[in-house]
Amino acid sequence: MSGQAVLLFGFPVIVGVVAGYVSGGRLGGLVAIRLRALWLVWLAGAAQLAEYATDRLDGQSGQALRSVLLATTFAAVLGWLFVNLRGRSRALKTAASTALGGGLLNGMAIALNGRMPYSPTAAAAAGIPPGQETAKNIAAAHGSRLTLLGDVIPIPPLHAVISIGDILITLGAAAVIATAMRQPTPPHTAEARHDSNHQRTAPDDGAVHPGHLGPAALHHRSP
Repeated sequence: MSGQAVLLFGFPVIVGVVAGYVSGGRLGGLVAIRLRALWLVWLAGAAQLAEYATDRLDGQSGQALRSVLLATTFAAVLGWLFVNLRGRSRALKTAASTALGGGLLNGMAIALNGRMPYSPTAAAAAGIPPGQETAKNIAAAHGSRLTLLGDVIPIPPLHAVISIGDILITLGAAAVIATAMRQPTPPHTAEARHDSNHQRTAPDDGAVHPGHLGPAALHHRSP
């Protein structure tokens, strides 16, 4: 399952940046996007980290705590997307919705099973030792529900097993980066300031400047 971090974080960045450049975008468009309510992102990350502490909590108490942390994560992410997607382009909203849809599919499988179920057959194909169990993953059993939404797709090079939701998250995140790179960038502040100063200091027609004789001085004849 450790290869999921590479797929969900590293792969979208690389693919998104490459796709952004190929489609005519620039990193300046990505940097120019102003993100609001970043504290919601930190809250979601803290809830995910806290979930690892529930590794040894079994039974209803452990499942209830993980459900609360999962709900906190999704509420924070949904709130953050709502705040930051207002007024954005339709393409950017579609890309973000794709990633969000993948997260919701994963959330459904986790909520119904307490942890993300993974296929033992897929895990064996990916080179993962059998019977592994973490705070986030558990082997699918006879009573598991929505196992098709669990980790059932083996990625042998990464020794990872991923889900359909993971694929949607990866594609959506890459599309967000590529789309954001194509957003129009505001003019550079220094250049705008330079143009403004140039306009203020540029001589106007008929203006008289120190050291130069204007029309009045040329025609003035005092003894």
